[in-house]
Amino acid sequence: MKNKLHWGIIGCGQIALDKSLPALLAVPDALLVALADPLAERRALARGITGELPVKEYADYHDLLADPDIDAVYIALPTGMHSEAVLAAAAAKKAILCEKPLGRSAAETRAMVQAASENNVALMTAYMSRFGDTYQKAAELLAAGAIGQVTFVYANFSYPALGPYPPGAPGGWRWTDPDGGGPLLDIGIYLAFGLRELLGDRIAKVGALSCDTVAPEGLPNRDTTVAWFQTAKGIPGAFAATFSHAECRILFYGTEGQLDLSKCFSQRPTGHLVCTGKQPFELITDVSETRPHFTNYQREFAHFTQALLQNTPFSPTPEETLADALLLDALKAGGEVTL
Repeated sequence: MKNKLHWGIIGCGQIALDKSLPALLAVPDALLVALADPLAERRALARGITGELPVKEYADYHDLLADPDIDAVYIALPTGMHSEAVLAAAAAKKAILCEKPLGRSAAETRAMVQAASENNVALMTAYMSRFGDTYQKAAELLAAGAIGQVTFVYANFSYPALGPYPPGAPGGWRWTDPDGGGPLLDIGIYLAFGLRELLGDRIAKVGALSCDTVAPEGLPNRDTTVAWFQTAKGIPGAFAATFSHAECRILFYGTEGQLDLSKCFSQRPTGHLVCTGKQPFELITDVSETRPHFTNYQREFAHFTQALLQNTPFSPTPEETLADALLLDALKAGGEVTL
């Protein structure tokens, strides 16, 4: 067994430079050996973070994938480029950690999952929020029955996207990319995996509506998706992902109390959890605490690195990621869909 897993980073944009690169450098049994980006200025920014570490640079990520010294790659490219990069990495026999959402559709996601399986390659999607303190405590309390039987769920992740990401500006693909844009792929994915993991259940039926509330006319993507759902175990709920207002919250109602989880999907380790009922509990995680701002990303890299080195399970599995993609497809389809 190797002492350290050798990593390559594909894509040196904001998320890699600000969070993932310093997070990976902080994992004791991980070693960054190479990075790839077509822009020399972004590679220079990355090298400024790596310091004296002898990291190889590639303008073309295919050259990085051909490097025999690399065991695993982290893909931080725009969503529309995930498929090509994941398929190439699988063919190169590299373990893969890819940013969310893995694909723009269930069909695209299924092709990547199949390629990883056929090449016997580990494939994990970067749901970094699941490594946050409030998120993990919520999962623990719900599994322990802290609010009794869950009877209803309200889930809303929204933010006013017109301000920071207007059409035509950097990030404006949220409005203009007909395949990779819209609130479902941008933020609804968090609710998809969050509901699946926190309930320990899968959503089996949805009825959805997409509409515009604040979006300029003539854009291909709607700014709002609202839905009702029912899980395989019969739990009903309501779901919303929008670009129109600010909220990040999942409320679980039970026969013996309720659990309120909010602000847990930020890039920084924030969150607020309040549980009433059989086990009253409150937990606040704040960015002002003395912990690195990339804590959740560091835990994510550590989880996957240890799983690869020790041949132990990791989560989410490719099959779980595909289930999330199928849910988003159903929500995009509208009407009533049985999964």
